[in-house]
Amino acid sequence: MKKVLITGGSEGIGLAFSEAYAKQGCELFLCARRMDHLQKAKEELQDKYSASVHIYAMDLSEDGASEELFRQLKEEHIDILINNAGCGYAGAAVSIDLDKEEAMLHLNMIALTVLTKLFASQMAERGAGIIMNVASTGAFQPGPYIASYYASKAFVLSYTRALQEEIKRTGVQVYCLCPGPIDTDFYEKSGGRMSSYHMSAQDCVRYALRHMRSSCILIPGFLNRLLYYLPSSWKMKWLSYHKK
Repeated sequence: MKKVLITGGSEGIGLAFSEAYAKQGCELFLCARRMDHLQKAKEELQDKYSASVHIYAMDLSEDGASEELFRQLKEEHIDILINNAGCGYAGAAVSIDLDKEEAMLHLNMIALTVLTKLFASQMAERGAGIIMNVASTGAFQPGPYIASYYASKAFVLSYTRALQEEIKRTGVQVYCLCPGPIDTDFYEKSGGRMSSYHMSAQDCVRYALRHMRSSCILIPGFLNRLLYYLPSSWKMKWLSYHKK
C-alpha cells in the first residue's frame, strides 16, 4: 500500500488528490491548517472509499512547522508527496498587508522547499518515490496586481525543474503541476476574480495523474497549454488590464 502525504489536502486540488489516491487504496496523510476541515475530509474519504486517513492540523507558514511535520512522518517512509498547500493575495504590490504577504511567501516557497528536500532525501535513499509540487500557470509570466503570488509560483516551477534534473537517476520522479483557474474558493480568499475559463479540481488531478511520466511540467487544460507559448509580455499586459 502506497503512503501519500498531501499538504492542503482537505480542500480544492488537495482534496481531489486525496480522493484519487483513496480510490487506488493508498494510505493517506493529510496536512492542513484547520482541524474541522481535515476531520470532514477524513470522514468523507473513509465513508466513500474505506480509506486509511491520518490528519495533521498544522500551519506550514509558521517557522519550523514543515520540519515538525517531517519529524512526525519520517518513520512512515512516504512514497508520494503532493506539495499543494499555498495561498495568494490580489491587489497592488505596495498595498498588500506585509505580514500576510510574508506568511504567503513562506508557505508557497519555504515550506515547499523544506518538505521537498527532506522527503526527497529519504526517497533517493530508497531509490523510489514521487514528488508533485503544485505551482500555477502564473509561474510563466509576471502578474501585475498579484505579483508576489505569481513570483512564488515561478520559484516553485524553477526549483522543481532543477531538482528533477538533479535526481532523475535516483529513481525519484519529480513533477510540477501548473493549473490555470480552478473552481475552488481560492479567488474568494485571495480577493481576486474567477476567470470565465476554469476547470474543476477533479479534472485537474485526473490530467496530472494521467500524464505523469510524460513531462516534468504538467499543464491541465488545452487553452492553458496554448497560452503557455504566448510571449510573457503579452500575458502580463493582459493581466494588468483585467486586474486593475
